Amino acid sequence: MSETPDGKSIRDRLRAPADTGAANSGGDSRGSDVTDASFQQTDSRAELASHGRDERQHSAPSAPVAHAIQEPRKADLSEAEARSAERKVAALFVLSFLGVIGFVVTFFVAPFKFTERDNIYFTPLLALFMTLALAGIGAGAVLWAKTLMVDEEAVQERHGFASEIEERDATGQALVQGFEQTGLARRSLLRNTLLLGAGSLALLPLPLLLDLGPYAHKEDRFRTTAWKKGVRLVRRNGTPIRIGDLALGSLETAYPDVPGGVQMADTPTMLIRMRPEELKPRKGREDWSVDGHIAYSVICTHLGCPVKLYEQQTHHLFCPCHQSTFDASNGAKVLFGPAARNLPQLPIYVDDEGYFVAKSDYTEPVGPSFWERKS
Repeated sequence: MSETPDGKSIRDRLRAPADTGAANSGGDSRGSDVTDASFQQTDSRAELASHGRDERQHSAPSAPVAHAIQEPRKADLSEAEARSAERKVAALFVLSFLGVIGFVVTFFVAPFKFTERDNIYFTPLLALFMTLALAGIGAGAVLWAKTLMVDEEAVQERHGFASEIEERDATGQALVQGFEQTGLARRSLLRNTLLLGAGSLALLPLPLLLDLGPYAHKEDRFRTTAWKKGVRLVRRNGTPIRIGDLALGSLETAYPDVPGGVQMADTPTMLIRMRPEELKPRKGREDWSVDGHIAYSVICTHLGCPVKLYEQQTHHLFCPCHQSTFDASNGAKVLFGPAARNLPQLPIYVDDEGYFVAKSDYTEPVGPSFWERKS
């Protein structure tokens, strides 16, 4: 093993503590050429200090400070302006309450009825009152925040997930101070109307929780229409359809001769005329047609589109939405497309005056399948 001039091996010198004086003297050829004067600190803290940054950024995060004094701002209101803003916010909260009351009253007091002409106003009224309820509480909250609450900018440095005890205390103080700044404690009108408007929103889902109120067993309504025994088939202008009015191979859209029948979405029926020998009636429906005249529901059994495209050579009915094809001469049987059921057939006959009349309602639900349908 190599030895140094002082008689010690290199391994022994490496294990022994270094002599500061010897290391800086010229006696040791291995001495460092870096002196105290030439040594420069290059750690990150020195670099941050040279850029004017505080080394506290590397320490534990400081807790957020709850500012007790708010500097005045241009948007600050006088007491008279604040009271005026409070009344506006309260009026919006009251408007929200009235919207809820209107929604509930409309739903239960003026329920939807299929046989009345004013049905067209039921859903828009519900939408109007629900809009007032939600918009009133929302607009009131926005106006309240913009006019009556304190406008403050806060800057908080990033920190770890664990919160220090000082930070939690400061957060609690900030929450208490924030509640005081809302003005709820000293503005009774604002507090009471807020509770009235926001609390009444809990009534909006009440009809749904009660199984839609008057619409219990609502699936039964989907199985019936306004067609009944003895109801004549009329055009959109209200004129009845007489046998012989349709040319061979033509189609006529018919509606029930009842109040509002033209406006009902589930009653449109197409009356088709073809040669009697071309008809292939389904079993039990041999007397549902009259002299080659047969009636089917216009509503497609796929997604409810109107089926009114008729090809007289093939007797095919086409749905323009998704190309479902039905055979009008064979009970409106599905030939092609996504539709899974035949078009419902309306049984008809001719009365003593020669007008087409329904024998009964459709014997199966019209339109697409619904969630509680069993057929």
